[in-house]
This record gives sequence, structure tokens and C-alpha cells, in this order.
Amino acid sequence: MAGKKKEVQLQAVLTSQSQWDEMLLTKGVTVIDVYQAWCGPCKAVVNLFRKLKNDHGEDDLLHFAVDGKIIALVRGTNAPLLSKTVIELVEEERKILAGEIERPQVQELVFLEEKASEDYIEETQLEEGVIYTVAIIKPDAIADGRVEEIKQKITEAGFGIAAEEEKTLTEEQVRNFYSRNIEQPDFEDFVTIMTGGPSHILIVSKPKEVTVAVPQWKELGKSDEHISAEPQPEKPNSLQEVLESENMLNLCDVEDSVEDASRQLAFFFPDFGKKKTGQNLEKTLALIRPSLLKERKNSILKRIKDDGFTIAMQREIVLTEEQAHQFYKEHENEDFFPTLLEHMTSGPTLALGLIRENAVQRWRDLLGPKSLEEAKEKSPASLRSEYAVESVPLNQLHGSASPGEAKKELEFFFPVEHTLAVIKPTAVKEHKDDILQKVTNAGFIVSQMKETNFTHEMATQFYKTHEGKPFFDQLVNYMSEGPSMIMILTKENAVEEWRQLMGPTDPDEAKKSSPDSLRAQFAQDILRNAVHGSSNKEHALKSIEYVFGEIDLNSLSHN
Repeated sequence: MAGKKKEVQLQAVLTSQSQWDEMLLTKGVTVIDVYQAWCGPCKAVVNLFRKLKNDHGEDDLLHFAVDGKIIALVRGTNAPLLSKTVIELVEEERKILAGEIERPQVQELVFLEEKASEDYIEETQLEEGVIYTVAIIKPDAIADGRVEEIKQKITEAGFGIAAEEEKTLTEEQVRNFYSRNIEQPDFEDFVTIMTGGPSHILIVSKPKEVTVAVPQWKELGKSDEHISAEPQPEKPNSLQEVLESENMLNLCDVEDSVEDASRQLAFFFPDFGKKKTGQNLEKTLALIRPSLLKERKNSILKRIKDDGFTIAMQREIVLTEEQAHQFYKEHENEDFFPTLLEHMTSGPTLALGLIRENAVQRWRDLLGPKSLEEAKEKSPASLRSEYAVESVPLNQLHGSASPGEAKKELEFFFPVEHTLAVIKPTAVKEHKDDILQKVTNAGFIVSQMKETNFTHEMATQFYKTHEGKPFFDQLVNYMSEGPSMIMILTKENAVEEWRQLMGPTDPDEAKKSSPDSLRAQFAQDILRNAVHGSSNKEHALKSIEYVFGEIDLNSLSHN
């Protein structure tokens, strides 16, 4: 039996220039732990260094020091990569000293600051009929110089790379993004590797008709193999199948499901899909006050669209006296304030989020002077003059005074909300990915989601507001016959925006009035109408709590 190796001194602590100069004179490979005074040495890898010293330091060719020329660099605490790098350098040094190879000329490595993503992410407009997913090339693959090789294999398989960035993930982000793998026995090792250095993030695109799978990552190292872009029966039919057949510590991880990809897209590439115009694209708030809304709603909406504004958000609301007082607080000492307060609480106001280049100033120019008398006298072609209501001594249109005010006012009328959305059993089976793609294209963030089978009791409780209606039993039976996809969707004005995207309950009516809605495109009939959504904010909060339990919705708003 071999005797136990003698423990040797692990590392020298260098505190002066002379100690450093002496260390540089020693033969062999020196591993240096460089750190700032406030940080201290990396305790997470001390045991690893000790094992390497004991296993590979018997001929005094391997040294460790705290604080020559840098010939290799490992960022973070990536233990497998640290071990691999040190062992390879020791073996190379042995061959050099034995005269088997010459010492290579190595350019000194420089420490580069990690690039900020906004410096080099290309803004790209979403293409119709294209599916986007996220691929993460892992830190050890980056350290091994495999990024370009992986990208080449992806493109050779018929996929495109729409955008890319390099980013170091935090532990919280890794645990969040890969929560589906948390029960895997090597998950903690995976977290360590993924936080040990920068990852290279790709948006991978493919047309819907392309069915070929991305080549298996384990074959990427075989440079003599050509991966054909033609579909091959023996290969998996989806990216997820490829990944499930591989170990978690492969070179690259690809999000094959639309729902997970949408969350990663929102985090890594928040501006992806926004058309780059080179113009000052802004949002502003427009209010159509109660009297004008009642009399000439369609006319004013047409004028807004004809002038090149996009109505990004809209909401009809009857303001309470408290809300009106809060919104118009700056005018509370004006003589007209009581009249304004009474009018703004007399009926529904239509709030609009308008978008176009220089939207704030353009909308104010169209409105004209605030005073009705001045508008009629000096700017008769202005909207406030044209759309004046003779019986009301107030102008009927409001616009934000500045971009800063626009932001505050939009948040007042369109706060970030969460709503519960359900893809019903038939649609889950036949149209899930298409629906999820439309959800993300509409600007929603899928903050939480899960696929679940409603029991009869759960469905009864979930649709309790419909109990006693003729269709209730049929609805409960249908919802409990197969899995449904349940989501928390996050967006400004999420409740109303989701209801607009769903369309009318009856798909026949949806096809007439909202042909682009989900129910118009994916519903079978009024029972199997593809999707469900909360009717108002209070209902959304109750439904979310029922399905997901107690959850911190504020944290979801900042994902």
C-alpha cells in the first residue's frame, strides 16, 4: 500500500517587493491569488489548492502565492477549470524542464473590464414567423476559447444569432433561471460553475418551418465532423430533448421553451425587438375628459392616429374625488379647481399612453393653449379649440408638460400590474407555443408559470363566480379534463391589456371585432375558447394567491 503523502506548506504570503522578487526566482508554476485588501483570499478554493499541491507538487514545480508574467487567468471560483488549468501548466513545465519541448513565448495577459451590454448589443426588430430562444455559453467554455466554435455550429445547423452579450451571472440569477433543475444532485456544483466567470448569452432565432435540432453539444469538440443541416431521424426533435440527454455541465445551455426564454430575453436583452429609428421615441399621457369622451370619442381617436401616434395603452376610468385631487394637486389653489374636480369625477375619463417621436411636445403642440378663450382666439385649429364642449367651461383634453411629468402621469394611470392568465387544456395541447409567443410579443413578462391539472374541486373554486349559471358544470368538467398552463403576466395596465389580447369570450364575435386576438385565432368554441384572464385587478390578486400561494408581487415587477 502506498504511504500517505506528506502534507506540504500550501502557500506563501507575500507582503513586500523583495518577497515577490524571490518568489519569481523559484522554478516551476506559481499560482497567485490576487485580491484587494477588503476582500481577502479566496477561501472557497483553499482546499482545492491544497489538494493540487499535495498531488502535483512533489517535484517542487508547483507553488501558490497570495497577491513575472501572467500566463493564464481563471475568473471567479470555477473549481473544475482551476484544477484543469493548473494541472496542464504543471505538466507543460515538467516537459520544458526535461527538454521535451521549448518554453512557448507567451504574451502577458491583461485584465479587461467586462463589457457593458449596451455597448455592443445590436438592436433588432422582431421578424414575423421567427421563433427566438436564449442560449447561454458557460464560463468554462469561454475560458477554453470555444465561443466562436459553438456559434459556428449553431449557424451551420440553420439557426441565426440575432444578438449576443457577455455577462457574469449572480448566484440569485442562476438559481432563478435554472430553478427547474434545483432537485438535480449536482445543482450546487452547477451554480458554482455558472457564477465563476462571464457567460456568453445568445439570442438564437429560427423560422417556424425549420425543424432541425441544434447539434448535440458533446460533439462540438470533434472538428473533423460536419453537422448536416438536413433533418436526421436519429437526432432529437427539439432542443430540450438534446439538453435532457446531456450532463448539466455541458458547454452551452439552450432554453427550448418559449416561457423560460421570454424571461431570459426580458432580463438579458430588455430592448430586443424594439425597432431602432434614430429618432427620439417617447411616451406621453393624453386624457379625454368625460364630456368629450361621451360625445366625440371616435373622432378624437381617429385624429390621434392620423397624426402618427400609436396608442400603446388605454384605460377608461371614473376617478374618485381623492384620485382627481391627487392628480391635479398643483391646481388646488386655482379658482377653476372646484369645477375641474366636479367634472373629472362626473363620468369616465379615457387615459391614453401615446407613442411617437418627440411625443410630449408634438401632443402639446396639437392641443394648443390651456385656456379655451385663448385656444379659440389664437389657435382655432388646435384640438382644444376644435373639440371644445360649449356647455363646459374647461378644455377637454390633457397632455403631459414634460417627459418627466409624462413618466409620473403614466405611472398614475397605468401602474405596473400583475394578472393571472390561463391557457386552457385544448389550447395547451394544440397551440401553447404560439400563444406564448404572442404573449411575449405583446410586451408581457411571464413572471411565474406552471402547468397543472385542475381537479374538479379546484376548477369549482376557481370559477366560483360563475356558480349557478347554466354553463358552470360543463366549464368545470372541461377545465379538469387535462393540463392547463397558468401564468402571472406582468406589464403596465396588465389586466386590461391581457383582456384585449384575449378578445371577446365568443370566438365568433372575436373573429368579427378582434381578428388578431387569441380567441379569434385559437379558440374552438365558446367553452373551449383557448384562454382565461382575470376580470379586474382585485380578481387578479385573489386568483394569483389561490393558484400560487403567497408571493411577493413587488419583486416580480423588477425581474
